[in-house]
Amino acid sequence: MADLAEILMVEHLAIRHSRKALEISPDMVSLETFNTYLKNCHIEIEEKVLFPIILESDEISTSIKEEAKRIMADHKLIQALFENLSKWYTSQDMEKFGSRYSLYFKLLQDHNDKEDSNIFPYWDSISGQMLTQAKKEAASIIDSFGKRQYLEVTGLTRDSYSYLFR
Repeated sequence: MADLAEILMVEHLAIRHSRKALEISPDMVSLETFNTYLKNCHIEIEEKVLFPIILESDEISTSIKEEAKRIMADHKLIQALFENLSKWYTSQDMEKFGSRYSLYFKLLQDHNDKEDSNIFPYWDSISGQMLTQAKKEAASIIDSFGKRQYLEVTGLTRDSYSYLFR
C-alpha cells in the first residue's frame, strides 16, 4: 500500500521511461497519447488533490506553499509548449518542432524532480484521514481517465495498481 506522493513518484518514473522512448523516436501520435494522460490524469491528480491539500494544510510552511504554487504554474507552461508542438507539427514547421521537442521533456523532467524533492517529502505532515481521502480521489480521477489507458501509459500491471491503491 502506498500514499499519494509515492504513487505520483511511481508515475514520475513511468514518465521518465516514456520520455526516453519518445525522444529516441519522435512520434506525434504517441506524444499526443502521452500528453493526454499527463494533462487529464497526472496533472489532474496533482491540481485537484495533491496541491490543494498542501496549500490548505496548517502543518505545511508558507515557504513550501509558495514553492507549490510555483511548481503548479509549470503545468500551464508544459501544456502551452505541447500545444505549440502540436501546432508546429500540423503546419509542418519541423524546424520549430524539432528544436522544442526535447525542451518539452526537459521542462517536464525538471518539474517532476522539483515535486519529488521539494513537495513530496512534506506529504508525511498530512493527517491520515486526508491521506486516505486523497488516494480515493486520485483513483476516481484515474477511473474517469480510463484505468486501461492509465495502465498502458504507466506500465503498471493490474496487480501493482491494486496494491498501490488498496
